[in-house]
Amino acid sequence: MARAGMGTAVGLVAKSSGGIEKAVDGLGELRGLGTKVGQMAGLVEASLSPEMRAQIGPALARLRAQAMRSPYEGIAQVIEEDLGAAPELLFARFEREPFASASLGQVYDAEHHDGRHLAVKVKHPGIGEAFRNDLSNVAGLGRIATSFFMPKGQGRLFFDGVKAGFLAELDYALEAEHLRTFAGLLKGDAVLELPTLVPELSSPRVLTTTFLEGEVVEQARAYDDDIRRTQAAAIRRLLLSASMDHGWLYADTHAGNFLFRPDGSLGVLDFGSVLRFDEDRREALVAMRGAIEGDDERACALALDELLQVGNVRVAAAMADIQWLALGGLVRGDAIDDERIRTLTTRIPEMKKKLLGERFALPSFMPFLMRAVMGTNALLAALGAPESGPLTRLPGS
Repeated sequence: MARAGMGTAVGLVAKSSGGIEKAVDGLGELRGLGTKVGQMAGLVEASLSPEMRAQIGPALARLRAQAMRSPYEGIAQVIEEDLGAAPELLFARFEREPFASASLGQVYDAEHHDGRHLAVKVKHPGIGEAFRNDLSNVAGLGRIATSFFMPKGQGRLFFDGVKAGFLAELDYALEAEHLRTFAGLLKGDAVLELPTLVPELSSPRVLTTTFLEGEVVEQARAYDDDIRRTQAAAIRRLLLSASMDHGWLYADTHAGNFLFRPDGSLGVLDFGSVLRFDEDRREALVAMRGAIEGDDERACALALDELLQVGNVRVAAAMADIQWLALGGLVRGDAIDDERIRTLTTRIPEMKKKLLGERFALPSFMPFLMRAVMGTNALLAALGAPESGPLTRLPGS
C-alpha cells in the first residue's frame, strides 16, 4: 500500500466527479473488495478542498454504503447449516432485518435464551468464492504493476501474502480467536471494551458476540476536550501497544469499528483483519517508537528499514518521511485534524516520485500496516483529537 493500495485510494479521490462515478460503478462490481477500497478512499477524503469534497463526497458515500445485502432466507440457511437449527430456535429473539451490512457479512440484533443482548454476524452466502475470484483478478494485475519496481518473483510473493491476509477475514472462527487474544490484551483497560464471544453460537460463517452500545465518531466530536483526549489516547494504545509490545496488529481502524460514549469509554468491533508480527519485526517497531520518542529521524529510518527489510536506504528514507508524520504523530500524541490528513496524502505522491527507478521488495504486511496507521490518523481527525499525551500500554498479556 505504500506504493499501491493507499496510492489507489489517493488517486480515486483525486479524480473528477465524473471519473468518480465511473470508478464507483466499477468497484461496485467487486462486491466485498469494492467496499474495502471505498473505505480506504474515505481515509484520504479529508485531503480534498471543500469544493471537491462536495462534488465527490456523495459518490464515495455511495461506494461505502453499497455493501451487498443478502435475503433473510439465505442467511437463515447459513445459520442452520453451521449451527444445526433455525435462528428462531437458536435464539430467544432474532430480528429478520440486519442493522448493519458489511463487505463480507450482515449483522443482526438478537437475544440469547439467558437474556443477553447479542450481535450475530453472518457471512453472505457465496461471498467466499466471489471474494477469492476478485482477489485473484486484482492480484494478477498487481503482480504486473509491481514487476516494474520489485525484483523478479517478489511481486508474486507480495500479492500472495496480501491475498492471504484478506482471505483470513472470511474465516469467522479465526476472528473469534483474534477476539479472544485482544480480550486478554485489553483485560483491565479502563477505557477500551470489546464484545464478549458466544462460542456455542459461532462458527466459521457465523460470529455471535454480546451487543455493544455507542455513538459514531461524528457525534463524539461534540464531546469535551478531556473526553476526546482520553478516547484518542485509547485508540493509539490499541494500535501501537498491541503491535509494539505484543506483536498483534489491529489492521481495520476505520470509524465504523468504534463506538464512542460520553463517559469516555470506547467499544471496539471487528477483529477479522489482524496480523501477527514475528519477534524481529516487533523489535523493529519498538525501535521506531524509541526513535520517535527521542526525536531521532535517522534512527527512525534505520528502524523502518529493519522492519521492512527492503535493503535499499533510499527507499527506506523516502518511506520514513511519511512514517515520521503518520506513525510519529500517533506515538507522540499530536493533535490530529483534517490539515494533518491533507499533509499526509500530499506526501504519498511525493514519496512515489522519490521511488521512481528504484527496485525493492515489500513485506506483504505493509498494506495492512499502512491501512491501520492511515486509518487511525483519519479516525482521530474525524474525532478532532486534541494532544493526548505520552503513549500508554495495554494492561494484558
